[in-house]
Amino acid sequence: MTSRGLAAFLTSVKPVLIALVMVATAACGAYQFPSGGSSGTGNVSGQVVAVPCSPIEPVNERPCGGRPVAGLEIDFKGNGTTVSTLTGPKGSYTVDLAAGTWKVTLKTYMRVLSGPPAVTVTSGSTVVADYVLDSGLRVPAQ
Repeated sequence: MTSRGLAAFLTSVKPVLIALVMVATAACGAYQFPSGGSSGTGNVSGQVVAVPCSPIEPVNERPCGGRPVAGLEIDFKGNGTTVSTLTGPKGSYTVDLAAGTWKVTLKTYMRVLSGPPAVTVTSGSTVVADYVLDSGLRVPAQ
């Protein structure tokens, strides 16, 4: 191929190459990595306590605010997946979740007295979800 033929070939191919580079650049900018999409993640944390703390609470003392429930499994179900965490020695927990609405299940024999049945997480958010459980402690029947 002569230099004149090569120059003509490059001149005719140049617009096509420029168009391909532009399309490839636009496609790369629109790509989102599977785990780091625009939805992002947020954090859910809280504390789990059980009440009453004893079968009989003294009349002249302030009632117990609850005793921490350690080692309790908490499951978050949403987005087609389940994420589990455990409460620490002081009943606290923290977990990072993808943005979305998550159904919360506490794996315990105790009844949930208060706390949200579901949490909604947005990118970069921190959601506090505390739970109070019924310890089952009662005054013995006489």
